Amino acid sequence: MYAEATYWHALTRYEQLRHVVRALAKKHPDWVFCGPTAAVMHCLDCSYRLLLPLHILGNPNTHHRNTRQLKRHVVSYPETTEVEGVKVTGLMRTLFDCAETLDLRYSLAPIDSALRAGHVSRDNLLAYPSSVKYSRHRQSAIRAFDLSDARSENGGESSARGMLHDMGYPPDDIQVEFSCLDRPNRRHRVDFLWRREDGTFVALEFDGVRKYVDPNMTSGKAVREVVDDERRRQQCLQRQGVAMVRMYASELDNPQRVLADLEHLGIQRTHS
Repeated sequence: MYAEATYWHALTRYEQLRHVVRALAKKHPDWVFCGPTAAVMHCLDCSYRLLLPLHILGNPNTHHRNTRQLKRHVVSYPETTEVEGVKVTGLMRTLFDCAETLDLRYSLAPIDSALRAGHVSRDNLLAYPSSVKYSRHRQSAIRAFDLSDARSENGGESSARGMLHDMGYPPDDIQVEFSCLDRPNRRHRVDFLWRREDGTFVALEFDGVRKYVDPNMTSGKAVREVVDDERRRQQCLQRQGVAMVRMYASELDNPQRVLADLEHLGIQRTHS
């Protein structure tokens, strides 16, 4: 498969994957894509780490050797549909397969984004696992579905929430708003929140570089202005009894510093 370099590099990594999948579907019209690959075809949030290998359904009566580029799964009674001319597992089955096979850190993102986009209702989501006839890890899927939340704003926040739950520091709430003490018409929203026994709070903010450099997120402000606004926001929250911890995407793999900061501020681990 080939593409012009200028065109290819202008695509996002998700669009690059969709191009590859559509091309393979033309060459192999009998293939049904599943798991994270199907999630990307359904336009759901998905970690870059899950873009390869590609995931397809395999024949239960045939032995297959997985490679770095392709992994086959035997799924009993999968519902299938077609997206952009590509055969994929249906939305609910895709979410279930991701929840059953992936760590919570990775499975929450596609589920949250499906809820956020209105592709599925929470009631239907919670009812779905019982309809799957055969499942080796049904409880993992049920747990991920139970913890899903449409309020999660992006895949990074979903991943951070999954990590916090797995590490034993589940937040009490997410996307909580506080009034601005300096501008009555402004609200300060924090990503994750814990309430301490004395009535004060600990908030955790998941920050990515885009927050400071992407014009779509900075309203055209320079980096220095964004940093100054963020400092004033944090000072306002501190005046309301909200201690702040910051976490960056690179720390999802090594969250020890973040967890130590939470412990230092009085947030106790709930389980090992």
